[in-house]
Amino acid sequence: MNLLVDIGNTRIKWACAEDNVLFGHNACAYTPDTLAALLPAHWRALQAPQQVHVASVAASATTAALCGYVRSTWNLEAQLAVTAREQAGLRNAYHDVNTMGVDRWLALLAAWRRHHRPLCVLDCGTALTADVILGNGRHAGGFILPGLTLTAATLAQETQGIHEQSIHEHGAHEHGAHEHREQALQADFGRSTAACINNGFACALTGLLAYCAGKLKEEQGAEPLFIVTGGAAAQILPLLPEQTLHEPHLVLEGLQEANLQ
Repeated sequence: MNLLVDIGNTRIKWACAEDNVLFGHNACAYTPDTLAALLPAHWRALQAPQQVHVASVAASATTAALCGYVRSTWNLEAQLAVTAREQAGLRNAYHDVNTMGVDRWLALLAAWRRHHRPLCVLDCGTALTADVILGNGRHAGGFILPGLTLTAATLAQETQGIHEQSIHEHGAHEHGAHEHREQALQADFGRSTAACINNGFACALTGLLAYCAGKLKEEQGAEPLFIVTGGAAAQILPLLPEQTLHEPHLVLEGLQEANLQ
């Protein structure tokens, strides 16, 4: 049994792999201060793995702490995945592939290996990434936007008027969560500050998706299949086209795929 680990900015996700089958998927939120206690709490019951493969976009100290736990607990060196120039017929568009987050690359790798057709892959976490793969396996490139929670938090932090409005609106909904989390996303006019933030994000995203679909239609003569993954995928699913697949474990599947190459 191998252990596959995907550690991002705020969450750590993992699964076991045996005979090319992934099982035991789990995840938890973490901070640099809580990671040392969370790992044994969640992993002490695991069967000792033969190998541990890690996809990390976390801070180097956080990655080192995870690798240290693997070393001290199982006497193994964690194998860190890296972004490739080309893998399994997928060709990276980045000029410097080392600057592309490995989680993003692995999600693309898994999506391409599964579908082999024009794709638009959305990974929704702290940031939202959108990447287009052409029908011949060439990665055309992509886009990065702040996710909805980061968008709202940044506006509240950097804009005093919006911060005060957010406090006021939160007070009016004190028995629930912040309004920007309660409200459904829709590409329409907002009639409160929180709704304007939500809907501004929704309009930006739907415009981006329309651009990606139009560009692929123009250059490939084909409609892309949209695939969404990441912890915040449920937030944006209502905005996506009908021909969208929700594949929540895409990064871990790509990590497993990379190990088979």
